[in-house]
Amino acid sequence: MVGDSTVAAGGEGRPGRFLAALVPQRWAPRRWALWRLPRRGQVCYLVGIDALAVAAVVLAALRFPPLAAMLTPFALLAAGMLVSAELVRPVERHREETLLGPGVDTPWIFAGVLVLRPGLAVALVVLSALHQWFRVRRRPVHRQAFGAAATALAGLVAGAFLTATGVRPLGEVLGSRTVLLLAAAGLVFLAVNAALVTGADGPRRPPEAAPAYAFDAAMTAFGLPLAWAAVAAPLLVPVLAGATVVLHRGGLGGGRRDHVTLDPGTGVLTAASWRGAAEARLDRPGGSDPAVLLLDLDHFRLLNDRYGARIGDAVLRAVAGTLRDEVRAADLVGRSGGEEFAVLLPGTGPFDAMAIAERIRLRIASTLVALKASGDGPQFVGVTVSIGVAGCSAGLLDEALLAAEAALLRAKAAGRNRTVCAEPDVSSS
Repeated sequence: MVGDSTVAAGGEGRPGRFLAALVPQRWAPRRWALWRLPRRGQVCYLVGIDALAVAAVVLAALRFPPLAAMLTPFALLAAGMLVSAELVRPVERHREETLLGPGVDTPWIFAGVLVLRPGLAVALVVLSALHQWFRVRRRPVHRQAFGAAATALAGLVAGAFLTATGVRPLGEVLGSRTVLLLAAAGLVFLAVNAALVTGADGPRRPPEAAPAYAFDAAMTAFGLPLAWAAVAAPLLVPVLAGATVVLHRGGLGGGRRDHVTLDPGTGVLTAASWRGAAEARLDRPGGSDPAVLLLDLDHFRLLNDRYGARIGDAVLRAVAGTLRDEVRAADLVGRSGGEEFAVLLPGTGPFDAMAIAERIRLRIASTLVALKASGDGPQFVGVTVSIGVAGCSAGLLDEALLAAEAALLRAKAAGRNRTVCAEPDVSSS
């Protein structure tokens, strides 16, 4: 134990050598990140949505089996989706998540909802999830599965709406009524997916949600001409695919370049910029795995309420300055929330990361901010910090952040002003 730090690595025994040789320990069900979520209700919700999606897909596929005539549109949409996703992979890798996950895949998936039977439409969702996992960014398995399940359910509901209104199959000429119903199906697709995601993560703040909704709506709308082209004018599919790639790379890439990378209040990286830079570091070959620190200022809201926002902002700036002073030039410091910070320590093992975190914790505890001068002399205010530490394997940033967040919650539950190290992928001897 170092200072007030605690190691929360789990006490499970080592599995048999034969089983360990067959299945990596991180894939063992008892080690899934899903079980480390802080709220049991969230675990039940995610598992329930996954089970509902599987049942709904099986029933829909049996009720409406794929037709041989749909294999050509499916092949066109699948090939176009995978090629487009591969071409915009650098942009997607650093883009913030929207409600429908990989944005460039959205129009192809929705086009599949419009022209394919349920089984083939869901196959596009599965292909998208697999490409996301192997080629773009590996999120925790339970998040990847839930994202695919939510999109599949949204597609099934939108498809049921189209079947009930008699729109399918699309003809060569689209009347005004058909266009209106297709647009309504797009709204259904977005609304169901948004409701499912909100149920898992809670509502988003309007400033964060508006751009995500707008982006998802634009990508969904692009699925309408793709669906029509897949049925009535297949030669137009590559043309539309090229337009999708150009618009996607130009819009998102330009927006990312123009995005303010530093938080104006503290001078450290914003949450989005920190994540993009961290993922870029993880993509570099060679070197040992990094560590992640998540820091949360203890009772900061009480301090803010008592002394005012001006003093609260000064404390945040002082903490950010301390973090910059205590880390190396190659380390990444970002502000992940109102009073929360994140640090990536490249090439740092758990023991060294704990030592760095403890040094940061003690330094922040001794950092003071002047309040005002009085007859008794100047007055100062300080703050303490709770820190969660986790190792980060290549390509598994989300899993490391989840482990660090769980460790941070343990630090707060244990009395705050302490460091907790979580090492979920290392079993105890």
